[in-house]
Amino acid sequence: MSTWLASALQNERWAVGDQIWSRDPATGAFDLADYKGLGAPPPACNPFDLAPLVGARVSIESAAGVAGPVALYPGAFRFSPATGKALPEPAAIEAEAWLPPFGADGAAGDTPQGLRLTATHLALRPTLSAESPPDRQIAMPPAGNCHFLVGAFSTCDSRLLAIDASQGLLYHWLPNSERWQALRPSGTQAPAPSSLADEAWGLAAQDPQRSARVFLPTDAGLAIVFVNLIARTCEVRSVGTRCLGAPVLWQGRVHVPMLEEDGTLGVHALDPDGSELHRIDGPTLDAADAGWLRPLADPHRIVWMAPAGQLVVSRGGDADASGAAFLPWPAGITPRLDLGSPYLSRNGNLWQQCVRQEDGQTEVVFVQLGLAEPEIRPASSPRLSTGAACFQLDTRLRLAPWFEPDDCRAPEADEVIVPLLESTSASTVLCARIPHTRPLDSLLASTETCTATFELHGGEHDVQFWMARMSRPWAARPFVYAGHLYLYHPDRRRLPGWRIEP
Repeated sequence: MSTWLASALQNERWAVGDQIWSRDPATGAFDLADYKGLGAPPPACNPFDLAPLVGARVSIESAAGVAGPVALYPGAFRFSPATGKALPEPAAIEAEAWLPPFGADGAAGDTPQGLRLTATHLALRPTLSAESPPDRQIAMPPAGNCHFLVGAFSTCDSRLLAIDASQGLLYHWLPNSERWQALRPSGTQAPAPSSLADEAWGLAAQDPQRSARVFLPTDAGLAIVFVNLIARTCEVRSVGTRCLGAPVLWQGRVHVPMLEEDGTLGVHALDPDGSELHRIDGPTLDAADAGWLRPLADPHRIVWMAPAGQLVVSRGGDADASGAAFLPWPAGITPRLDLGSPYLSRNGNLWQQCVRQEDGQTEVVFVQLGLAEPEIRPASSPRLSTGAACFQLDTRLRLAPWFEPDDCRAPEADEVIVPLLESTSASTVLCARIPHTRPLDSLLASTETCTATFELHGGEHDVQFWMARMSRPWAARPFVYAGHLYLYHPDRRRLPGWRIEP
């Protein structure tokens, strides 16, 4: 008898595709017990936040015309088991992905990684003005300096994550509750902080839609982070030692420079499905603070740049072999790493903007990257670049003849236009227009608050869509989530967003 009672009091388990649901026989209520092996959601989870992640249906059950409790049912159910009424269709989801900082898709392919280029469509309605209010605003994350990642991570819905790398914190935006939820560590290890500067930090991900793993650089090694949006947790496994630069997915493996036990620098590679690091053959380099920027990568090589030179990993004769090399900048050459991305010429070569001092003369030049004996070409003036588009700083200066004129634009003499991000699919460039009455070096070094106008150049119309006061407007971080272009800046209290037009 007691055995029968114990069995009768147990919840029923329903296997529905890749999900397991629990049904309370006393009330008829359904609860998600497991989704694709990711476990159950936390107690008191808002069903409207959970349902899109698993393709479930939400119904407000009612009796005698009085609204009752919110009920959650598997997506395969077309009618409510309690009332027999038709259930609303699961929310229609549009897959989105955004890898910080510039929205790359995580695979080099034919387009170099690491430039300020995104394949995401960027177009805003032409009726916007600098005084127009944002179409949407969301709360700022609790942490103070964030990068933003968008992916489904093996669920049905693309979600927004905020990463504070300096503190090792991850937050998940709950769109219905309109609040941030910290992803708590599911094991004994939490993400370690990273001391990489903003211009050096980046992450690697194989497929943020179908895979739950991302690879973060930390001071305790390369963190393999398993994001679980169902349980709202993250499982962390670290390999190697302190990361001295950002990782990049190249030739099917994650590559990252690390601090060796003897104090030198070494580049290591990791199979995304494994946990064993493989050191890339290369020179012994002093691992003193070199200030490596986030990497560039194309089908032939990876390049981490620093004031002293380039750390290059390139393919060898064997398709599976690669080697590392350090290439100092040519004599008399100083790179201008603060002027945006290197320039991508139409033949696929990458050029870094530098200053050459020779015979007492100083001139701006472009140095081809990744070569021990690079070609050097003169330029008439400094330019601010996204990679494909470049902007002159003075209308009176002519373009060097080897630059494509259609790729360069010039502001008025008393202001500077800083390109932040370029959309290759829409042929548009997101820019910040900043008052400029002093030398460029002084402007870039300043932390004074100024009024900046944000604009989208290209398409049929250039659109000014936001004016705001902030320090270092060029440090604003754009990202795309839920069909909106957002701009993050630590000085602001909210995250403003503008609807992207088709």
